[in-house]
Amino acid sequence: MGKRKKHSSERSHAQRSSNGGPLERSHHKKVISAYGHSLSSGWVQNLGVAIIGLGVITALRLLGISDTRATILSIGVLCTILVWIAVIGALKVVVPQETEYSGLLSPDHRPTPPNPCGAIPRQALVILLGNSAAYSSQPSHNVLKVKNDVVISFERLEGRIAINAMVFSRDGRIIAEIQRNEFFINPNNYFRKERPTPHCLKVFDQEGRLVLDVDYINSKAIRIGGIFNHPGYPQPVIISSKSGAFSGANCFGENQTDVRID
Repeated sequence: MGKRKKHSSERSHAQRSSNGGPLERSHHKKVISAYGHSLSSGWVQNLGVAIIGLGVITALRLLGISDTRATILSIGVLCTILVWIAVIGALKVVVPQETEYSGLLSPDHRPTPPNPCGAIPRQALVILLGNSAAYSSQPSHNVLKVKNDVVISFERLEGRIAINAMVFSRDGRIIAEIQRNEFFINPNNYFRKERPTPHCLKVFDQEGRLVLDVDYINSKAIRIGGIFNHPGYPQPVIISSKSGAFSGANCFGENQTDVRID
């Protein structure tokens, strides 16, 4: 019985691959990534520019243009190409690149739920933490700090949100470290990560517990919850409306760090 299931699984696996399924798409992505990596190499770009330059000079000479004019036109073409290479390289550095394990959260357009902070400054963002709330006008904000570690924080980047977090298992082992929404995963402890929408981020541990839950409700409100363990603190910090310190209705206004545990 087990062998038949295994063979059936292998056949369906092969069929998905041969019909342009996940394996084939993954292979295509790897090939494209390899080409992109090669083309981003400096010596490859310089060699390409040199070849283009020689081609331009040859073409101009074949058209009967004088050596001086051919040289001037070639220099102009090469300078234009070099400028475009510089611009593309700068954009790769400045613009965050989204990968399988990254992607800034964009705001949804749902109404802000009622919260204990009420009216907040116009430029501030309200942070919903269980039944409690905080607000901050700063571009970066710490939600929870345990000992010397900032366990969860976020940055506001041109209307989007980047999450930074340290996610530990119940026994204090690191599950994942998140830096600007990019995951650095411990494969031995990591369970799964979900991005159900461009506004949400969810991380589950090996026990299936939702240990990080972020929802960018709108441009003025974000909800953060989860179960935050730390090897230097015996009890998990639970951010939830059902249990823990955040189940009460409290407001923290313009703090650099909402909760600090020493």
